[in-house]
Amino acid sequence: MTRVLTTNISNELDNETVKAFFAVKIEFPSGTLRMWTGLGEATISSETYTGLGNLIGVSRVEESEELKATGIELSLSGVPSSLLGTMLTDSYQGSPVTVFMGFLSENSTGDTIIADPFTIYKGQADTMNIADGGSELVVSLKVENRIIALEERRNRRYTEEDQKIDQSSDDSLRFIAGLQSKEISWGR
Repeated sequence: MTRVLTTNISNELDNETVKAFFAVKIEFPSGTLRMWTGLGEATISSETYTGLGNLIGVSRVEESEELKATGIELSLSGVPSSLLGTMLTDSYQGSPVTVFMGFLSENSTGDTIIADPFTIYKGQADTMNIADGGSELVVSLKVENRIIALEERRNRRYTEEDQKIDQSSDDSLRFIAGLQSKEISWGR
């Protein structure tokens, strides 16, 4: 996938030291969760993200020239019990997930975000694993690329009966069965 980087980001990448951050947006059915790897609140694309520091982790993001689905894993440490209840009861599978990457610039008032971060991954929530280590609770969410749908088997047929499942009055496939034994003479 071709990415166009802004001048600010290109200049930042040329610097001797680069301060990168990640931001994650998970659109659960009960509400959207926005968090980033910095501290405090950050505004990204007119949306407010809550800073969790190093409590959020993003696995390696892979890209390929081949048409294949690659997934990532997000981990969140120190989850508050109020959020855990939502995660356990919400129907999260298939929820849209977007991961952004951006850069911070140091100045006299602290770190500031350089331009709007760019999207490095978009996918759908797949499975969630909750590990309770006694003193710390870690939630891992596997996110799959939307291309994974191409690998799923479709159990549909081009038959009249199958078409009537969706459209009971549609008779457009009524002659399909008769085509199997139909003899067609070419050039006579």
